[in-house]
Amino acid sequence: MKDKYTIKHSNKVAEVAVLIGKSLGLSEEQLKALELAGKLHDIGKIGIPDEILKKPGPLTPEERKIIEEHPRLGYLILQQLPAMQELLKAILYHHERYDGKGYLQGLKGEEIPLFARILAVADAYSAMRSDRPYRKALSKEEAIEEIKRNMGKQFDPKIAEKLIELLESGALE
Repeated sequence: MKDKYTIKHSNKVAEVAVLIGKSLGLSEEQLKALELAGKLHDIGKIGIPDEILKKPGPLTPEERKIIEEHPRLGYLILQQLPAMQELLKAILYHHERYDGKGYLQGLKGEEIPLFARILAVADAYSAMRSDRPYRKALSKEEAIEEIKRNMGKQFDPKIAEKLIELLESGALE
């Protein structure tokens, strides 16, 4: 990975995704694949210029298009390795939105693979709780409210609810 933030973020995404996966009753094999998908979900950012990744202000439409290619780049990098299809699909589709307004394919609802729906909420939560060049981290309570606001839009409501339960129970910070 290109920087300390991405490594920390990817490890947090993996941790959150596994806890959600456990709460959904996934098998040990599925949990291991989900953990690996979480750790590798942003590997495509290797192909994105640092001046875009670390830009302190808003991205231009052209820069946003370049950033939006990172799931495809990650898929292309990892398809050369003997990996599970679920893992590759999770990486490719982790920026799809439950309402169909995401990228790369505009998939919606159950069309989005389960692992990708789990990574989407884990990825967003980790990003919300981290300082970024353009904003401060949200508190846990603010992040919960943001997740609630986006249930059924950005996030699968069932998976988002599992994350909220984990946060409210203290099982996750």
